[in-house]
Amino acid sequence: MRPDLDIALVSLESFLLQMGEEPMSDTTAAATQTSNRTALYLSRILGRPVLDAQGKRVATVKDLVVRFGSEPYPVVSGLVARQGNRDFYLDRAQVADISTRGARLATYKVDLRPFERREGEALLRRDILDKQLIDVDGRRLIRANDLVLAYIDGQYRLVGVDVSVQGILRRLGPAALTGNMESRRIIDWEDVESFATDVPMVRLRTSHEGVARLHPVEIAHILDSLSFRQGQEILEALDDETAADTIQEMHPDEAADLMEGLDRERAADILDEMDPDDAADLLADMSAESAEELLELMEPEESEDVRELLSYEEDTAAGLMTTDYVALPQDLTAGEALARLRALEEPPDPLYHLYLVDAEGSERLVGVAPLRDVVLAAPDTPLTALAWDEFQSARLDEPSRDVAHKMAEYSLAALPVVDEGGRIMGIVLVDDAMDVLVPDLSGRRLSRVFH
Repeated sequence: MRPDLDIALVSLESFLLQMGEEPMSDTTAAATQTSNRTALYLSRILGRPVLDAQGKRVATVKDLVVRFGSEPYPVVSGLVARQGNRDFYLDRAQVADISTRGARLATYKVDLRPFERREGEALLRRDILDKQLIDVDGRRLIRANDLVLAYIDGQYRLVGVDVSVQGILRRLGPAALTGNMESRRIIDWEDVESFATDVPMVRLRTSHEGVARLHPVEIAHILDSLSFRQGQEILEALDDETAADTIQEMHPDEAADLMEGLDRERAADILDEMDPDDAADLLADMSAESAEELLELMEPEESEDVRELLSYEEDTAAGLMTTDYVALPQDLTAGEALARLRALEEPPDPLYHLYLVDAEGSERLVGVAPLRDVVLAAPDTPLTALAWDEFQSARLDEPSRDVAHKMAEYSLAALPVVDEGGRIMGIVLVDDAMDVLVPDLSGRRLSRVFH
């Protein structure tokens, strides 16, 4: 941002006061500090007259045109005027002033050729007003009931979004009836992200960098409220790891719909980053053809784990479990175990326990060692001295509700699942158990609060 513009942007409260209106208590940064201060609501500009240099009415203001670039507050590059049934464009250089009285031209001549939107242009009334936007700072969706403009450094700029009821009433009634109303809510435009799907000819800040910085749970909450196209737009803007974490926070049905709409290679990359059990749940909600295609595109190791989980009945311990766990031979010491953990390329997350097997290469479960105890123990402490030799487990075919109740009864964060020979095949995590016990809530989201 240019230094002079940085100085000019102070607070929405200042320009709300300039408009003779009380500022709200939670307004955010963006406004003017120049000798020629002006701030306007879009609703009080639209439909106002366009006057030529002699004060003669030549048209009415139909819309304002902005171009989005690197600056946080987009510059108004011109306006769309309407004369009879004809719309034509007036470049900002032709406009001397914009106010609640309308637009005053700096010229006597105008080009009346029909308006045609150019690449990269957005229309405030058509493309943004009344549309859904993302308030990144508030971690929520908002509706643009009105837009706030400010005159900064010789330019009119879009600086805020009015999301209050007053923003709607302002468009329905005279200013005298709405000017002193309270509960105004203005969101700084710098904290707002738009959707490219609303504007066919311009990509409105669709990197969605702000959304990508949110917690995956918060992104999932936003995706839950979006249309299919908007949800895909957000998902496509995220990196693979963030997208995977976000998908895992959504209901498998909704997540499957979004993933099926992605490019197949991209969808497979996201699946590779997901926990095997979550990936299996998602693929189970896809058509068999789509699921098989994605499994073929996944990395072989990840695909193998997911295929194994898909082979089990859904309402069983095997259907709940993940194959992402750490099994170590029981003859290791605490120091040796931690060294092996550090050498793992992608350790499981979460990681509560180490599962001890009777020998290197064996899968027969003989003990469970809490990771906390292993970390705090002296390096030469045998794992067998730290492990529970009596522990709870579940059979592969044990009903999922029985598994969930067992975990609740014993306050277990994770439960190993073994076959008839006592070999560990996977573990059930508390979030998946909570999904069974409390299906109307997201167990995964609740469980992560306690991690």
